[in-house]
Amino acid sequence: MNYHLGFSFKGFMVFLLPMIPNIFYFLIPTSGASRSNINSHIVLDVLEHGSQALFFFMIIFVIRKQIYKNICPYTVGMAIMLLFYYVFWIFCFTGESNIIILLAMAVLPVIYFILAEIWLNNYLSIIPTALFGIIHVIITYLDFS
Repeated sequence: MNYHLGFSFKGFMVFLLPMIPNIFYFLIPTSGASRSNINSHIVLDVLEHGSQALFFFMIIFVIRKQIYKNICPYTVGMAIMLLFYYVFWIFCFTGESNIIILLAMAVLPVIYFILAEIWLNNYLSIIPTALFGIIHVIITYLDFS
């Protein structure tokens, strides 16, 4: 499969772009949906964070020795997913979020990352990304429904 360890600047940028609103989330208190302090899904949290760490590592440090695919269809899809993700964050920061917006905020970055992984020919990282996405949606639904 021609994978090797290294550093992918493109993978690093792909990782950073959806993290921008998360930085503001930790710096600016939101008036949107609040999360319960009771955590009844420890196993799901461990699986979610483990798969998230694995796909972040893989998208940045696992490189496939192959020419990148045509940039247009994948990056346009990535840009659309990222744009809607940012818009939903604005709803969240203004207190206009609901379960539909929160579930969309759980799904959109996963689609963005899968498109990026296809564009980067990093097919192995799709597995932990998909696992993360499924668990992230379940946790979002459990916490905010």
